[in-house]
Amino acid sequence: MSCQPTIPFIELPPTFSTCTWPGLTWRIDETEATEFDEDLVSVAFQFQSESGTPVLTLRSSVAGEITINSTAPRAWSATVDQRILGLPPGNYAWALETIDALGVQQPRLTGTITVKPDPIA
Repeated sequence: MSCQPTIPFIELPPTFSTCTWPGLTWRIDETEATEFDEDLVSVAFQFQSESGTPVLTLRSSVAGEITINSTAPRAWSATVDQRILGLPPGNYAWALETIDALGVQQPRLTGTITVKPDPIA
């Protein structure tokens, strides 16, 4: 895997441990030749604990986890589907990664999210 020297970092809004997380959509629209010239093949999204241990991995190959909206060159789009995360309260790192038709695996976004305890116990 080749990694970009800088990857966009986004702090997602906090969510509650038993509430539905709205998910997120990532897309790229390029009109000139770029690293997005091939078809998008797959997308993965992973949450990691503060120690870096993977705690939830979602994949486009699994129905209901990630929906690829567009695979066309220079017009990639994917949605991490909404879901109850089922994670214990805490702070988590996350990353979204793509694989193109040439097999190039690349992280595209990283960030953090806080999962709060249930508002009603």
